[in-house]
This record gives sequence, structure tokens and C-alpha cells, in this order.
Amino acid sequence: MYKQLEIRWIDLNPTRGAETQKKRPCVIIQSDPVNQGSQTFIVAPILPGHKEWPFAVNINPTAQNGLDKERHINLKQLRAVDKSRIENRQGVLEKDYIESIKEALKIIFDIGYD
Repeated sequence: MYKQLEIRWIDLNPTRGAETQKKRPCVIIQSDPVNQGSQTFIVAPILPGHKEWPFAVNINPTAQNGLDKERHINLKQLRAVDKSRIENRQGVLEKDYIESIKEALKIIFDIGYD
């Protein structure tokens, strides 16, 4: 079973236009109850470098997440992918990033603000 916050290599091709492309590490965003028995998963690509975008979450490499350098999760590029696109596990994103992910999603979807 795939779990929320796992970082997995995912083949994002074929793509169109400005969509994030090729095989990339991505973080599984959807919750474990939704993941259970699911054929599709909502993921966000992890891209090189730090970005000061309101929809990006900057992450640092650790032994737990398995990343090799500073990167960012681009939450504006959320995708639902079939499990056949999911490949090997890179690591697990630390829970410290959950609040930043939630804040970025609130900005993207304009929810949770009065």
C-alpha cells in the first residue's frame, strides 16, 4: 500500500504544455484511508532548488526523505496518477512539512480563509 507523504518516483509522461514532465520524485498527498485500495493517487512533483512561491514548499535533504539536495514541492502541479505510473520509493517526507503543504493548498484553492 502506498502511504501519504511517501516520496516515489513517478513517470509523469506523456504531458502537455507546461505540465511537469518526465520521471520525477513526487510526494503522495492524499490520505491513507483514500489510498487504501485506490487505483489512483494525488501526487505533487518535487523539483530542484528553493522557490519563494506561495504554492511551493521548500524541503531540505535528509536520510529519511532520501533527497540529494534542496528541492521544492510544486503544489500547483498536483496530479492524479494511476498506480501503474508509480515506481520505486525514494523516502518519506517528514511530518514537519504538513502545515506548509496545507497552507499552500489553501492558497491554491482559495479555501479556509474568511
